[in-house]
Amino acid sequence: MSKSLPLTSRAKTTALKQPKELFTYTRDIDGEYHYNANQSHEHLPYYYLPDSKVDTRIDLQSGFKSFKKIPEEANMSDFEPLLDAITQYERDEVSGGKIEGDVITFRGIMTRLMSIPYNLQDALDLVIVPFDGQLFINFNNEVELKRRKEQDDRLRQTSTKEKYEYVKKCEYSGYKFETVATIPEPWKDVSRKYVESRHKKPVNNYEQFLSVIKTGIGPVKLILAGEVDCCWDFIPEKASASLSHYVELKTSKVIDSNSQIVNFEKKLFKTWCQCFLMGVSKVIYGFRDDSFILRNVEIYQTEEIPLLIKDNPLNNLKQNQAQKINCTSALKWYGAVVEWLNEVIDKNDESVSYNLKYDLSKRSLSLSKTSKEIDEKLRNGGLLTQEFKNWRQELKNQ
Repeated sequence: MSKSLPLTSRAKTTALKQPKELFTYTRDIDGEYHYNANQSHEHLPYYYLPDSKVDTRIDLQSGFKSFKKIPEEANMSDFEPLLDAITQYERDEVSGGKIEGDVITFRGIMTRLMSIPYNLQDALDLVIVPFDGQLFINFNNEVELKRRKEQDDRLRQTSTKEKYEYVKKCEYSGYKFETVATIPEPWKDVSRKYVESRHKKPVNNYEQFLSVIKTGIGPVKLILAGEVDCCWDFIPEKASASLSHYVELKTSKVIDSNSQIVNFEKKLFKTWCQCFLMGVSKVIYGFRDDSFILRNVEIYQTEEIPLLIKDNPLNNLKQNQAQKINCTSALKWYGAVVEWLNEVIDKNDESVSYNLKYDLSKRSLSLSKTSKEIDEKLRNGGLLTQEFKNWRQELKNQ
């Protein structure tokens, strides 16, 4: 069995169901995950970076050598914690039992799928496991880890030591920006000493605050988990309405040429995908120079980004007009993908799992069954855990 969906496919509707937060969970400095009972937002940082602070020439490479970076293998072992958090949420009496959704996955995966038409060189290899009437989707971790390692090895081999370190500092600068632009509590509860010494705080990418939302497009219901960088102002009393108060933090090089505008547009488009899918209303970009000095900060409203991209005058100069980014078209493609998966895969057939790949040569997504060996691996710890399967059986028996 092998089926494909060409990149020209588009759904008829762009009606995205308003995202709503179900619950949150966190990863601490030691890499341990914790379910946040009662929709707690205790570990969510707050944005605070006044213009006067930006003018102090913040160095986004300082502390690079002491960066506490989580290993790629550990960073990708994130489906089990999600299943554990879902189990704890479903055990909660107020949840009403089993989460209703056709697809359960991460926001990052759906962002990759949604942006394919304008990122044609991006490889994608996913696994899909039907279980208990739902589709569980994750990266094919073995393939993804190999791809990232090969990419890093290729960069290391083809670059000078200085260039390789520069690329790594670009990655680090994003985490540094998050550290210097946020505080652990609302401003009134944080000491001036803490605010003024943030630039000295060690940087890590272990700590995460994750939100799990319910949303959908067309007839397909989706459960998505995604990292949240910080809160803009406050968390409302009705915590499920907190998504519109979340902020996505990004960094980019200062723009001083037309080619850099085009590159930034691609970044902004993927950021829009990220935020739009989760219902995050604001994006804050920190722009740095070649010496990694923070030069300025720009705030974008998520809902305004499609218009900014559409009105970009450089779009008219592009030789290939088909590559003009169109957010509405991307949303229709996304709708076509999830509707297709929901239609062609039997969510109640637990005898088989699937591999979903982006085929660059054919410009299409290809769906095929995995081998029995891989299917058994995915259902026994590779994706689904025995604890989660036991819980769902227990839920059925109630």
